Amino acid sequence: MKLALDKFADNPIIDELLCRWDNQKKIGSLRASAPIWRKPFIEIGYLDGTNNHMQFPRELFIHYWSEAVIVLETLTDIGLISEFKCQPTHNQEATIRTALSTRAACIRDSDTIFESGFYQVYLDQFGCNCKNLPPETIEKLETARSRV
Repeated sequence: MKLALDKFADNPIIDELLCRWDNQKKIGSLRASAPIWRKPFIEIGYLDGTNNHMQFPRELFIHYWSEAVIVLETLTDIGLISEFKCQPTHNQEATIRTALSTRAACIRDSDTIFESGFYQVYLDQFGCNCKNLPPETIEKLETARSRV
């Protein structure tokens, strides 16, 4: 859910992902690599077979990726591949709770957009990779798609 992920944009990996995310294409996987002699990178693999790459500074890359994994696993159905050992985060349970409560608040905020009749804007708040949405939200997404 793009709106909820935006609340975690202080993480540079999530921020960069949101900037590059194409709303019309479903992401199949994110592959993170931290090679020894090059900048760390993430490869976005779309289900249509296309790829996009993002490079990051070496400083704190593994830390930010470890945090992003928790948020992305909680909110999306994107497959996450780490080519290195992730660092355990000390506040994993708190991050999951925050992500879930943020998603719930964003769904409430998005309902206002739906009720105002801005169906394309409503669809843009979610993107293609949402996971575990409430049934009433799925119903609203289908209604919005039919009205765009």
